[in-house]
Amino acid sequence: MIEFPGTEQYIQQYERFLAVTRKAGASAELDALRDRAKAHVERLSSAVAIGFAGEFGAGKSSLANMLAGADILPTGPQHLQLPLVIVNYSDEPQTTVGWWKKPQKIYAGVALEKAAVDEPDFISVGLPSPALREISLFDLPGSGALDDTYKQTLELLNLVDCAIWCTNGTNAWRETERHLWSQVPAELRENSLLAVTHSDLPPVRDAIDRVLARLEKENKGMFDAIVPIGTPIAVQAMSQEPEPNFDLWESCGGQALAEEVLRVASVRRQRDIDAARKDWQSLFLPALEQIEAAAKPVEPAVPYDSGDALQDSIAATLPPLSNPILEEWLTGVARIYDDLRATSDIDPATFLQSCQEIVEEFAERLENGSEIDPAADWIPAEFEKATDLLLLLQFETGNAPLRDAVSILAQLSDNLAWAGSSVVESQTRTGT
Repeated sequence: MIEFPGTEQYIQQYERFLAVTRKAGASAELDALRDRAKAHVERLSSAVAIGFAGEFGAGKSSLANMLAGADILPTGPQHLQLPLVIVNYSDEPQTTVGWWKKPQKIYAGVALEKAAVDEPDFISVGLPSPALREISLFDLPGSGALDDTYKQTLELLNLVDCAIWCTNGTNAWRETERHLWSQVPAELRENSLLAVTHSDLPPVRDAIDRVLARLEKENKGMFDAIVPIGTPIAVQAMSQEPEPNFDLWESCGGQALAEEVLRVASVRRQRDIDAARKDWQSLFLPALEQIEAAAKPVEPAVPYDSGDALQDSIAATLPPLSNPILEEWLTGVARIYDDLRATSDIDPATFLQSCQEIVEEFAERLENGSEIDPAADWIPAEFEKATDLLLLLQFETGNAPLRDAVSILAQLSDNLAWAGSSVVESQTRTGT
C-alpha cells in the first residue's frame, strides 16, 4: 500500500482557510484565493492517475490488471470495444458509465460489457482495494499505426499524472510510437515509464540486453525509466499458493515495475504537496492572519486598577484551571527552543529529530492515558500524524522544514490547551 505523508495536513489547512473565509465577504482577490484553495484540496484529495497507453497488442490492459491485482480489463483479441477505463477505489465494486456532457449511470459490480452497450465516453470501475486509495489506473484505448487513434491517445494522456507506455518487445519502439510520444508534454514524459512487454517470450528474453541498450540510446529524456516485464509470469508468480513466488516475481520484472510505478507516483504527489506548502506559506497564511486579525473583536478598555485587585476580580469570575499535561508539554518544547537559541549553527536535522521525539513521546502517553477530555479522542491521532510529518521533514533542505516544525508544535500546543484543561476541584472542608 502506498502512502503520501503530509497530504492530509495541507487538506485540513486549506479546508480551514475555506471555512474561515466564508464569513469574510466577497472580493475578486479573495474569490481567486478560494478557487486556488479548492484546487489544492481537490488535487491532494484525488488519487494520482497512472495512465497505460500503447499500440494495439502491446499488453497494456494485462499490465494494468496485474498492478490492480484483479482480472478486470479484457485482454488479447476481443470484440468488446471499450473507451477509456478508469480503475479506482470504492467501498463496494461498481461500474460507472460516464459521458463528458451528460449525467452518469451506475451499475453494481464489475459490468464492462453492460457499460459498453451504452457507448459512453469513459467507464469507471470501483474496487475496494487499499492500493487504489492513493493511485488510480487509466487504461487508454489502443492506438493504431495507420489511423487517427493516436490523436485520441494524446487527448486522454492530458488526464493523467504519470504514464506507462507499453511497447511490444517483439518489435520494440516503432517509428509510429516515437512519433506519438514525441508530442506528449515534456512534464509528463519526465514522469513516465517505458514498459517493454512480452519480455518473457524467448526471442525477446534472449535479446533483452541488446533491446534495452537500443531503447536507452534512442529515448534519452523521453522517459524516466525503461523496465522489461513478462506480465503472464508476474501474474503467475503472485497467484501462487499458499504465498506468492517472490523470486519469480522479481526475475520477470514485476518487482522492478511495481517499484518504479510507486516511485513516479510519489514524485508526482510530492510535487503537489510542495506546491501546496509554497502557496500556504506565501499566500494563504498571510491572508488568513489578516482576516482573523480583522475579525478579532476590539476589547473594551479596562479601567486602571491595581494588579492584585484585577487578579482577584478575574479569580472571582473564572474558576481555576488545571492542565498538567500541557505544562509538561510546554516545558519540553521550551527545552528544544532553548537549545536552538543557544547556538547559531544547530543542525536542522537535529532540531527536527528533537521535535519528532517529544511528539512521539506524548503520542504514546495520550494513547495510553486519560489526561485529556474524552471528547478529544481525535487528538492522539493528530500527534501520530505529526510524528510522521516531522520524520518526513528531516529529508528536506532549507529553512522551510524548520518553520513547518514550529508551526506543528504550536498547533499541538493549542490542541492540548483545549483538551487538557479542567476545573480544579475544590478541597473538601472538615472540622467544626
